[in-house]
Amino acid sequence: MSNDENTARSHLEAIDTHVVEGIMSPVADSYNNKPTLIKSKYRIEMVRAATKTSDWIRADDWECTRPTWTRTIDVLKYHRERIQKKFGSDVGLMLVAGGDFVDTFPRILPDGSNLWNPSDILKIIVDFGLIVLTRDGSTPLNTLDSMPGFSEISGKIQFISDEVCPSAVSSTRLRAAISAKKSIKYATTDEVIEYIQENSLYQK
Repeated sequence: MSNDENTARSHLEAIDTHVVEGIMSPVADSYNNKPTLIKSKYRIEMVRAATKTSDWIRADDWECTRPTWTRTIDVLKYHRERIQKKFGSDVGLMLVAGGDFVDTFPRILPDGSNLWNPSDILKIIVDFGLIVLTRDGSTPLNTLDSMPGFSEISGKIQFISDEVCPSAVSSTRLRAAISAKKSIKYATTDEVIEYIQENSLYQK
């Protein structure tokens, strides 16, 4: 787990928004737009290991154990219903994403279809809110600015960066490092590294 989640929490609490819980939800195995995706049984255990010592972030396996891929908007609706039952109806849910994730919004798949349904993106932003963590090489503001109707909903999007400990660490880079037999010490928790080694994950 990177420091992104804590950066988002600090930002929200600095603007008088109390954060009660963070949820990390791996995608289901049936998500077919990522050929390198390993089985969810491994991914959920890595998330559990990464969040083991956190007093506010938890791993959730609802999404990754479903037999079919679930759209992000539906995952958010599910978790909002759950947290409002747990904490009260006045509690909201926001999506926290890296700039590279946002840059996938306009992506067109090889078959000509959209990776993202444009109406889903608008609903996520309007109904939930979006926190974007800026990252080197990503251009989320340009991406969102190119979307029709962005100017009307821009107030629901917050762009933040980690000023204390900026990091270019990404899961893609970590997987590549492991495949190249390079050390990822200090880039993630020791528990995650041990789990990866014990299960020979991301090996060529």
